[in-house]
Amino acid sequence: MQSKRNGAIDFWRFIFSVVLVLFHTHMMNIYDKYKGGSFPLHKGSLAVEFFLITSGFLLAASINRRGDTPFEWEDNWDFIKRKLMTFYPAYLICWTLTFIAINVVQFKDVITFVRNLFRSVFEITLIRNAGFDVGRVLPQAWYLSSMLLVMFLIYPIYRLDRKRFEYWIAPVIAVLTLGYLCDTTEGLLNPSFDMGFTFKGNLRALAEICLGVVCYVFCQKMKEREFTRLGQHILSLFELGGYAFAILYMQYYRRFPDQTQFTVLFFLAISVTISFSGMSSITPLFDHKIFNLLGRYSLYPYLTYSLFVETLPYLFPDMRMKTMIAIYLVLTFLTAALIMAAETAVRKRLRERKQLRVQAPTEV
Repeated sequence: MQSKRNGAIDFWRFIFSVVLVLFHTHMMNIYDKYKGGSFPLHKGSLAVEFFLITSGFLLAASINRRGDTPFEWEDNWDFIKRKLMTFYPAYLICWTLTFIAINVVQFKDVITFVRNLFRSVFEITLIRNAGFDVGRVLPQAWYLSSMLLVMFLIYPIYRLDRKRFEYWIAPVIAVLTLGYLCDTTEGLLNPSFDMGFTFKGNLRALAEICLGVVCYVFCQKMKEREFTRLGQHILSLFELGGYAFAILYMQYYRRFPDQTQFTVLFFLAISVTISFSGMSSITPLFDHKIFNLLGRYSLYPYLTYSLFVETLPYLFPDMRMKTMIAIYLVLTFLTAALIMAAETAVRKRLRERKQLRVQAPTEV
């Protein structure tokens, strides 16, 4: 079953979404019940690097499909709107459910509830990482906020001079920004850290989205070459090796210095480039619609986990941590599937109604 979507990228979207869900189990330890133990994939937030690089790659692909068509400033808003609507309905559903659940479970008084609602305006509008870091409901929303802010900034620069951005501006921004973060903070994590002029997450997103653009350029060069069977096998080793190294680091991070996070990012960039190129020998394994379904599904656990990680410890303070983690995982993935099904049905219904309105004959 062939699909226009990239099955390998969709598969790894799902895997890194699962990594993020597992990583956030540590947030449930509010009563310090786990005693000295360690939670799985404690540096799992590095999975966001995969999504940022992929976002930069897809930004480049979108702009290159437009070719050299003239840029109008309205195009910037149109692009952000299209990007936003790919995830905002699901985001709003998950945010609403999580906000209600948290404020009911941890209810103090009506005034606090109303105050929390008003404080959430910056998160609902996804401008939180511009500096309005108040009213957190979905902590993971920093990624979406930073991604949109960065894309809104660089989209017109990219469109106005496509080749210069790909071959000069993007590589310079990626290397210098990552070098600055390595020198000043020694790592990529802690997105809300105040760098003095912006949050660290914004620099992280800027550098890695530009890195994704560089990956796109290398990917196009790869597609111009013909690889032997041995070459395709070697590409597969690099592809799988980069992803494996990233996940192993997330679990065994104590064995490495923090600066290793930049090495992880480097290997992830190589793996993403190879996956998008479709030139490795394992590419045919992902030519099935099931991987595309997993790719679309990956958004929903990412947006859903806060609903349970913020409520289960308060509802069941005496529950064994390992039992709570098991319940958290089941509820997260099940609820994500239900939200996906409901949103998909609503989107389909709205498209049908829109099509009927377009096809309806006008009255004379």
